[in-house]
Amino acid sequence: MVVIRRATEADIATIAAVGSRAWASNVFSFEPELPGMRAHVQKAFREFAESSFAQVLVADVDGTIVGWGARDEDNDYISDLWVDPVVQGQGIGTTLLRALKAAIAEAGYTKARISTHARNVGAIRLYQREGFDITEQGPEWSTSLEREIDKVKMLAELQ
Repeated sequence: MVVIRRATEADIATIAAVGSRAWASNVFSFEPELPGMRAHVQKAFREFAESSFAQVLVADVDGTIVGWGARDEDNDYISDLWVDPVVQGQGIGTTLLRALKAAIAEAGYTKARISTHARNVGAIRLYQREGFDITEQGPEWSTSLEREIDKVKMLAELQ
């Protein structure tokens, strides 16, 4: 059974590792891996986890973190949603996304925002199933890929 809970400081290393694995397995399916990119991304996930773990919700299965999501500024924007590649397709992303949307609604927002790489069709399909519509598509600088990429921005009305 998946339990969604707030991350703790003890979860930092696992949050970084899951994020790095999920990012690499996804992004490198449609973007080339350049030298040093994986190390750069691992460092970025570690720094994010260290500074923002209090804004992270983790998906825990029998004491193991298998995914996580965040609103790194506690607003209406979902900044992160990562599921370990070994458990993708088991509903963990959906469970996390619903928990993040609920937290946004509880904070008083009527809409939730999220964005992703335009070629990340799996994520876009998940977000659309959960009520998000594409509101914008176009070039945007990617810090992790260190270049401009095509991104989609999506919006969902909250009940």
